Amino acid sequence: MQGIDVADQDGRVDWTAVKNSGKTFAFVKATEGATVKDSAFPHHWQTMKAVGIIRGAYHFFHPHTSDPVLQAKEFLKTVGQLQPGDLPPVLDVEVTDKGNSQGVINAAKQWLAEVEKGLLQQTKKAIKPIIYTYPGFWQELGNPSDFADYPLWIAHYNTPAPSIPGAWQGQYIIHQYAGDISGVVGVSGRADLNRFNPLQLGDSGLRVKQLQQQLKDIGLYTNAIDGHFSESVKNAIVSFQTSKGLQADGIVGIKTWVTLLWI
Repeated sequence: MQGIDVADQDGRVDWTAVKNSGKTFAFVKATEGATVKDSAFPHHWQTMKAVGIIRGAYHFFHPHTSDPVLQAKEFLKTVGQLQPGDLPPVLDVEVTDKGNSQGVINAAKQWLAEVEKGLLQQTKKAIKPIIYTYPGFWQELGNPSDFADYPLWIAHYNTPAPSIPGAWQGQYIIHQYAGDISGVVGVSGRADLNRFNPLQLGDSGLRVKQLQQQLKDIGLYTNAIDGHFSESVKNAIVSFQTSKGLQADGIVGIKTWVTLLWI
């Protein structure tokens, strides 16, 4: 459950080679602010789908230098129609543009609301974008708890156990564990390295509660929504994986997570 993320400055990407090296997912930069569009995005976006990489797009957020709703609209227009199997859009929150923390928080909420509205219109599904940030920056913002319902992609290098801002109660879906790495198979320049955080028997917390609710909604789980990944949750996952032609191991890896997202 390894993946990469790249932008146009990272050089050419041979997506077939990336996939053959064992990477199952990737994020690519789509937009920045209200006017910058990543020149490599259209090629990356089409080619990732064609070769079978689970694909996601991210927006580099400028909270104070341009209108957040306009940024969201430009992002949605650039990415176009999401398709079943795509990852949720990502809001990359890592600069303040010399604005105050509350301004960053308010602007992020506006971007997220606009993208969620657009996704609902596109897909008829309530898909929540992913928040990308790093521990020090979130601390700089005052550790806001407003975004705990959004999946977290955390950047924390050179550690197997990333530091997670308190609002997420230790829960995250993706760990960016290394940045600007040369020699990544298929990438001519540099790439960031990521790992999906699976759910499995014995886990507990908010992500498990959300999983239980998803399974209940599709009629595969009837026990309590208690946040504990029990044998009954595992059995429900195996049933779901079997029905979708996935590896029936009872573990919620990225393929199972994304498939559930689109049910």
